[in-house]
Amino acid sequence: MLLGGAGESLPAGPRLPRIVQTLAAANRPFELLEFGRRRGKTFTIRVVGQEPLVFLSDPADVQELLGAPADALYAGEGAAPPLLPILGDRSFMLLEGDGHLHGRKILLPGLQSRAVRQHADGVVELTEREVASWPRDAPFALHPRLRALVLEMILQVAFGPDPRLPRLRDILLGAFSIFSSMLLPTPLLRRVPPGRARWSRFQRQLAEADEIVYALIDERGEGPGGRSHMVDLLSAAHDEDPVAMPRKALRDNIITMLLAGHETTASTLAWSFQALAHNPAALRGVVEEIDGESGNAYLTATVQEVLRYRPVFIFTIPRVVKRDVEIGGDVFSAPARLLGAIYLIHHDPTIYPDPHLFQPERFLGSSPGAPLWVPWGGGRKRCPGLHLAMMEMEIVIRTVLSKLAIQPAAKTMERARLRSLIVTPHDECRLILSDRS
Repeated sequence: MLLGGAGESLPAGPRLPRIVQTLAAANRPFELLEFGRRRGKTFTIRVVGQEPLVFLSDPADVQELLGAPADALYAGEGAAPPLLPILGDRSFMLLEGDGHLHGRKILLPGLQSRAVRQHADGVVELTEREVASWPRDAPFALHPRLRALVLEMILQVAFGPDPRLPRLRDILLGAFSIFSSMLLPTPLLRRVPPGRARWSRFQRQLAEADEIVYALIDERGEGPGGRSHMVDLLSAAHDEDPVAMPRKALRDNIITMLLAGHETTASTLAWSFQALAHNPAALRGVVEEIDGESGNAYLTATVQEVLRYRPVFIFTIPRVVKRDVEIGGDVFSAPARLLGAIYLIHHDPTIYPDPHLFQPERFLGSSPGAPLWVPWGGGRKRCPGLHLAMMEMEIVIRTVLSKLAIQPAAKTMERARLRSLIVTPHDECRLILSDRS
């Protein structure tokens, strides 16, 4: 069957008005995907201001999607609308073909497991300092503090120590808060009050951040002990071929790493602490392993289960069909937009028994992987920073739980809400922390 052509013959989806689907996507994203899945393994969601989105929930179909030819599906074009104003048009995330591969090739050496371990001591130091400042014995929102902490970590990886980084962190946090509004996906709102004022403030914040980033790029150099930071890798590529990696591309790729790296990791940490606070047996397992200094097998399994249970990306980067492509027996044509439903794969009871239970034991002694566990996406757009993210998450959880006892601030886990392209706890991960004796 030919789907997604001029006649817009697309798979069935929820029979709800666009505005209802839009509100559900923002405030009940898990439930919307589960509702859509009842119409079939492939279904269509329609939200205001976007082309129809076709979701694939069969693991084999998603693997076909991720492995489709680069000239058939454009992932950069699918992700560009909400991200372009921040990342810029030279970001490797938004480029296709050779441009995308060139950007990844330059970044990957600095994001390999051995390379990111060079930054472990700095991550521990930053975490200990941050944890010391958190309130005790009263409910407070942890997620904003995690965003600030992880962004500072990424800045250190990107530039090395510099007195301007705290100021840059605060400016970027202000600019990135635009993701909690509808201004990025809905450009029309930028022209009317109060959206116009908020958009102007965002532009000023981004311009101020760019001024500092460009100054750090121009003053680049080897880090302490000869250790290269991300800015050095990108700058070396610029020195080798200024046309292929112009100064603007340096800026766009650094901002891409800062945005993608801190939002996803901070949100996964927020879900980790939510899940542990509401699952005492799992919390006890992690704490006993930390106190016993008996390795990190249970901690690693816990993070892997969080990435299954509450993946911050509940769907893959949208792929825009550029030429006819067959997936799962159906042929999709332009201009259909295809997404893999990561959340539905991770909560398929035929793959994961009792999928709505949080059980780190699922991954003890086993290594999860595609096509049944895809929190990092896949194909050419697979997250390049996964080793850095895993290191940061394990260090933060270990440091926090070695010093603090955590309790939930509510009877049930916080529901999910969509913050741009990722899901976060709707009440900012409110917990009660107390010092351990």
